[in-house]
Amino acid sequence: MSELNPFGVFPSASFHPSALMTRPADLDAASLTNASGAQLDHWITAVNQALPKKALIKTGTVDVRRRRLADFFNIDLSSLPAAPSVGPVSRDAEINKRQWEHLRSLGAEWAEKDTAFRLVPEIPSTHLNQSLLPRIRSAIAETLARTGAASSLTSSASQQAEQPMDDETVQALLKSAADGDMQALVSLFKVQATLSGTSNTAITNPGLTTVQVTPTAPSVSLPTPPTTLPDSNSVMSSSSDSAILLSGNLAIEALKKADGLRDVIRQLENGDVARIRDLYGPKRGREANPLWNQNNLRGTINRRERVGKELRETFGGDKEKFFEFFTIPDDEQPAPAGKKRKNAKLGERLRPVRLVAEAIPHCERDLNAAKGSPEYQHNGEFLEELWERKWVGMNKWEIWRAIGKEDYPRN
Repeated sequence: MSELNPFGVFPSASFHPSALMTRPADLDAASLTNASGAQLDHWITAVNQALPKKALIKTGTVDVRRRRLADFFNIDLSSLPAAPSVGPVSRDAEINKRQWEHLRSLGAEWAEKDTAFRLVPEIPSTHLNQSLLPRIRSAIAETLARTGAASSLTSSASQQAEQPMDDETVQALLKSAADGDMQALVSLFKVQATLSGTSNTAITNPGLTTVQVTPTAPSVSLPTPPTTLPDSNSVMSSSSDSAILLSGNLAIEALKKADGLRDVIRQLENGDVARIRDLYGPKRGREANPLWNQNNLRGTINRRERVGKELRETFGGDKEKFFEFFTIPDDEQPAPAGKKRKNAKLGERLRPVRLVAEAIPHCERDLNAAKGSPEYQHNGEFLEELWERKWVGMNKWEIWRAIGKEDYPRN
C-alpha cells in the first residue's frame, strides 16, 4: 500500500484516487476557501466513503485540511481574490449607507427644481378678521370658567395639527364652544394665539432657513443646506414659556368671568386659583409679577381663597350644605318681567363670590358683638360653654342668620 504524503494524499503519479469519484456539487474554489472545519470534515468523509480505501485524513488545522481537499480534486485556490473581512455589516454602517443613498437621490431631485426648498413645511396662512379676537377670548374665558379646564387646554392645543381657518370656520367654532365642545375650544385657543401673535407651540422656527438649490448637471453631488439648527432645548423652553404665559392669561380671564360659587369652588378644586398665585403672586425670594397688582388680580385670588377656607373649615367640606346656605331665597330673587311672570321657574341662584367674601368680616364682627351679651357671660366674662349650649350644632354663618344680622350689601 502506498504511503500518504504529509498532506494525507496518495503520492502516486500514475493513478489518482479522485478519478474514482465525482467532486461534490457544492465543492469549488470559492466554497472551499470559505468553508468551516466541520464542512471540510464532511467533504473528507464523503471522499473516504466513495473510495474502497481511505484517501484523506481529518487531522491538522483547517488550512491543512482545506489544502488536502484542494490537492485531491486539483482545485486552484490561488485564482480567487483575497477573502473579504469576516463579519456582518454593522447596523450603523448599513443605516449610514442608506441615508447617503437617499440624500444623493434627494440632491438630484433638488437640482432639478428652480424654486426654493423648505426644510419644514409652510404653515397655511390665515386670513382672519382681527375683530373676532375679543369674541374668541370671551368664549374661551367663559368656557374655562364653566369647566375649569385651563390646565389641560395648552396640552391639547399643542397636539392638534395646524389647519387653515377663515371667518366662517371661526364662527362655527364659537357656536360649538358655547355648546360645550372642548375640541372647538382647543381650536379657538390656537386661533387666538395666531391673531395675538403669540405661539402656544413651536409652530414656526426662525432658525430653519429656506434653502436655494442651483440647478447643475445630473451628476451633481449632494448640496449642503446653509443652515444652522437652533438648540432644541432653547426652542422648547421658549415655546413652553409662551404656553405657560398664554395659559395663565386665559386662566386669569376665566377666574374673573366666574362669579358663581359653584364655578369658583370648581376652580379651587382644579388648582386653577393656586396656579395663578404660583405664577404671578409673591414668593420667598421673588417679587410678585406686575400683573398681580393690576386689574385687582390679587383681590380676585384672595376672595376665592377666603371663600374656599369657609367651605373647608366652617362647613367641614360639605358642599351641598354650603351651596344650600348661600342660595338666594325666592323672596329675594327679582321676579321675571312681562307675561312670563306667572309661569317662570326660578333656577338656582347663589350669592356672588364677592359678596360672600366681603360678608366674612361683617359676620365675625356681628358675632363678636353678640358674645358681649350678658346671656353668654359669667362674672362679666364671656363663657364659650354658654355660647355653644345656645347654638349647639350650628356654624358661625347659621348663627349669624339666626341672630338676624345676615346681610350682603351691594356697594
